[in-house]
Amino acid sequence: MRIAVCDDDRQCRARVLSLLHDYAEQRLDRDVVLTEFSDPKALLLAAADGAFDIYILDIVMPEMDGIALGRALRDAGAEGRILYLTSSQEYALAAYGVRAYQYLLKPVEQAALFAVLDELFSLDSGKKPRNLIVKTKTGTARLSLDRILYATLSRRAMVYHLDSGRTVESTTLRIPFTEAAAPLLEDKRFVLCGASLAVNLQHITMVENEAVVFLDAERIFLSKKVCRELRAAWSNFWVTEGG
Repeated sequence: MRIAVCDDDRQCRARVLSLLHDYAEQRLDRDVVLTEFSDPKALLLAAADGAFDIYILDIVMPEMDGIALGRALRDAGAEGRILYLTSSQEYALAAYGVRAYQYLLKPVEQAALFAVLDELFSLDSGKKPRNLIVKTKTGTARLSLDRILYATLSRRAMVYHLDSGRTVESTTLRIPFTEAAAPLLEDKRFVLCGASLAVNLQHITMVENEAVVFLDAERIFLSKKVCRELRAAWSNFWVTEGG
């Protein structure tokens, strides 16, 4: 497990690293590789190509705070889990917007940090990538559910919008959209919005009165009623699933 720690406070960073070293010594069956950063921009450069599995980030930092850093990591395609450390609870909701896994208050206690790390190791050890096979006009495409922002009905076909900006269009549907979207809806991250749209809650950053905004700043306009229902589902997802 490759872990990056970013905190501009040298003493706080040293304490977290000390706890992580203790964790590695007590969990000898787990491979832990630690890298420390005092500058968020340095971490962004090092995080290219999925360099880290876990990002432990301070929130209050000069020039670029932890929330902005988390957003920049997501924009760059980083899929590692984000764990925020801070002395204030006021950033909790913003942390959910970058799909943070957990949010711990400083000074971090060993038991709390170890419990989160144990959860992460457990999740990743049993993690199987979920894929969707889609028949297209030119052949067959395999899509990772992690990469799908949303799927919608267009010209009697199901169009999958991916986080890379690419779209994949299925062959003509012979069944209702809701039935075609069933494989997506089996995953708790996806919900149906109306009769012709399924969205991935994990990729949403904001639900406005009449629109939903995704991590890549793409916006889809919806009715107020649908947005109210979606906002409730989105909030419940982050509370119960933790991202």
